[in-house]
Amino acid sequence: MTTPFRAGFGRSDITPRVGSLLTGYGNRAGGSVGVHDPLHCRALVLEDGGGRWALLSVEMCYLNADSVAELRAAIQTRTAIPASHIFIATTHTHSGPHDRHADNWPRPLAELAADAVEQAVQSLQAARLGSGLGMLSGAGVNRRWLDRPVDPALGVLRIDALDGRPLGLVTVFASHAVVLGSDNLLISADWPGAACARMEAELGAGTVCLFFQGGAANVNPLTTGVAARLAQDAPVTAIGGLATYYAGGAGTVWNIGDRQGGSFAEADELGARVAGEALHVARTLVTAAPTSPLWSQQIVLAAGGGPAPLGHERGWLLWVSEEPERLLAADVPAEVMLLGVGDALLVGQPGEVFSETSVALRSRLRGLGVTTPLLVSYANGWLGYLPEAADYVEGGYEVSWPQRLGIREEFQDDVWAGIEKEVRQRLTG
Repeated sequence: MTTPFRAGFGRSDITPRVGSLLTGYGNRAGGSVGVHDPLHCRALVLEDGGGRWALLSVEMCYLNADSVAELRAAIQTRTAIPASHIFIATTHTHSGPHDRHADNWPRPLAELAADAVEQAVQSLQAARLGSGLGMLSGAGVNRRWLDRPVDPALGVLRIDALDGRPLGLVTVFASHAVVLGSDNLLISADWPGAACARMEAELGAGTVCLFFQGGAANVNPLTTGVAARLAQDAPVTAIGGLATYYAGGAGTVWNIGDRQGGSFAEADELGARVAGEALHVARTLVTAAPTSPLWSQQIVLAAGGGPAPLGHERGWLLWVSEEPERLLAADVPAEVMLLGVGDALLVGQPGEVFSETSVALRSRLRGLGVTTPLLVSYANGWLGYLPEAADYVEGGYEVSWPQRLGIREEFQDDVWAGIEKEVRQRLTG
């Protein structure tokens, strides 16, 4: 007898202790002073005849490879879901804790995350699936080159019970979770948390909505405050000083990477916009039992071995990783995880992927026959920024990271080669 497609959602609280250091900015003064909104780990477990898979959306800035391994081990121990079937990504909030500071939580982070997956397993039921894409313009700005586009795509997986009642969503959109700046010392999930809370409230009690970042490496939120700064007659520099705009203005120069002054009201506003488009896409989807089996594949590539690091300094990197030296070796592994769910394909990369990579990847995957291609950044590890080779030539803030860490310029080319080979085999046999 054929095993039916089943799905279940879960959610756990991963809010750290007040006083824990917040990561994402290098210039904060002291630890957190309170909680504005709690942080969560949201989980979706999917099952068919081929086994079970778990998807986790973690409201933190990033998770290093060691943390991912710990979460996978804890989840496998408690639920028997194989570690290779566990897809973990962070929402990239810059108002959350460091993953390697174990004393941030009363229980290990891995166990807190496993709570959500265990809850999802317990709620498994026969389900239907739909996937699709929409678009949301004007929510982000290219922070490297203000006059270049950003990826407006907003992807949605909708999971329904057999009676048509929504169980939850998976949403993918690209914009840095930096509405709140380094002057904020309150723990917060930033705008992605606001978006998830709004979607869950609209869909009804018991629903859970996961959020994943797309190609957000060079995209900052275009809030009302940012729009007001751009409207002033004053020079604006792109992040890293790549270019200056409105250079003839007489006012004080403002760098678009300076996020101080961002407000919770702006985070709620952007969250509402993203939630509104996600719900709009979800309403248009027709759910049904998937006609193709669930599948996943981990493609492990060598990330290191690139150009000589530019003045490697442990202090500069410490807030990014506890062990930055590991990123300088040629054999540093980078896991790219593919997860096929019905007509959708999630492509997880272990770092910050640029908007242009997301657009190109979606186009290439459609050419191979993938209906709903979804790039997920900050997935299953953390190697900082992962630019295209052409971005290395232009330099700038985001490129200085991989140069310091020794990540090869050809990395994204190798990522696509690995994806193309696997998808061709899957779709054409």
